[in-house]
Amino acid sequence: MRVLLAQGYLGDPGPAYDRVFPVGLACLATALEAAGHEPWIVDLNVGQDTWARFERELHRLQPDVVGVSLRNVDSTVRKANRVFHTTLGPTLHTIRRAAPRAVAVLGGPGFSQYPAKLMARYPFDVGVVSEAEEALVELLDHLGRPDRVAGVLWRDELGQVHPTPRRRLPDFATLPFPRRHHVDWEAYRSEERLRGVRLDIGIESTRGCPRRCAYCFLPGVNGARLRKKPVDVVLDELDYLRDTFGLERFSFVGSHFNEDPDRAIAICEALVRSGNRTPWTTWMGFRRLSPEFLGLMRDAGCVRVSFSPDGLLQPSLDRMRKDHLSSEIRASIRAVERTPGLAATWCFFATPPSTSVREQLALLATYATIHGRMPGRGRMLLNWCRVEEGTHFEQIAREDGVLPEGVEMVPDRARDIEPLFYVPPGFERWARFWDRLLDLEMGTRVGAGRVAQLLRRAGLPLRDLTPRHLRRRP
Repeated sequence: MRVLLAQGYLGDPGPAYDRVFPVGLACLATALEAAGHEPWIVDLNVGQDTWARFERELHRLQPDVVGVSLRNVDSTVRKANRVFHTTLGPTLHTIRRAAPRAVAVLGGPGFSQYPAKLMARYPFDVGVVSEAEEALVELLDHLGRPDRVAGVLWRDELGQVHPTPRRRLPDFATLPFPRRHHVDWEAYRSEERLRGVRLDIGIESTRGCPRRCAYCFLPGVNGARLRKKPVDVVLDELDYLRDTFGLERFSFVGSHFNEDPDRAIAICEALVRSGNRTPWTTWMGFRRLSPEFLGLMRDAGCVRVSFSPDGLLQPSLDRMRKDHLSSEIRASIRAVERTPGLAATWCFFATPPSTSVREQLALLATYATIHGRMPGRGRMLLNWCRVEEGTHFEQIAREDGVLPEGVEMVPDRARDIEPLFYVPPGFERWARFWDRLLDLEMGTRVGAGRVAQLLRRAGLPLRDLTPRHLRRRP
């Protein structure tokens, strides 16, 4: 069958954001091709005239099935509220108009978070929950009887939606690495040349997450067990990307890169032996973190690590079910400081549950420490926790009286997301203080990005105008 896979439209994020390569769709396309189908990928976030371009692709390919992946339902960023799921309406409308006989399938991590709600709002024919390499192939074999396929929601002739039993996750270790030739790479390169919007290439070395963070829904999508891809397969994928597409940078995606510290060391040592010169980034935990380990990562090509401590002092960490200590956060800052050539970002919630004036002052001191001691390579990001339905954090928000009764957890308008961000009673002034600080920082970044874009379009020599502590690259 002819299958068009579309990366769901998220709107124009502006010049300060990367474009994310649809690695999930690449995994699906690889599985479909191995099963004898003809897949194509179109990223609706790249290029101009999104809907006209999508309609042209549908007319040109005339697919039997169109799969749409929703990455996020909204931005989850309080300072930049954006609703993404509403673009599913015009996406489905375009499919019905340009390929009326095609079966419309909805999936992706954003959809898998709220499958019943999104199927009720957007009349796709079928929804695939969680990882879909096996489910989608099986669905194509049973398009007339989707009720026989585990892990889907299907719509009957009357428009009623029915779920099938939950599906076991694929054996990640045996899945081939995703081939990337089903997408138009030149479209991404044009974006970077014209707008300075970089393409973030993700390499999955693991799936699943064993941690129990109170606010997170991802273990329900990708499982609560760390599943690992063989190290040699990870290196083969990197070689393939460099040799075939001239890969210039990449990210290790999934759970924390050092969730299994010995495996992380093995990957880095293999990259050092291979003479890797391709820069990469990743998310990190605090286990067995040392300047020596970070130095090995740097020598293996890592240029930036990101941490998600979320809280700073132990009461907030404990209430959010974080598995690290406040002392380990401070140790990570010292370890990065002692690792020249490696940049790092620490992401905190400005007003976490069980916070205190002492923690707020400590956050401010940490902000000054990171930016003051590591100018140009250290950065501290602040956000507010978005309460997600069905998580332990929803219970926390209700216990603290923060979540209004009857509030819609998947709103259609950006302004309606505001009540879903957690600000504990008594800390509204601190929230306004952090608002003003972040407004100043964001204004500086956006202004610098716009100037850079104008210079790039004019063909003038470009230098980074962003203040050193705000630069994205080390």
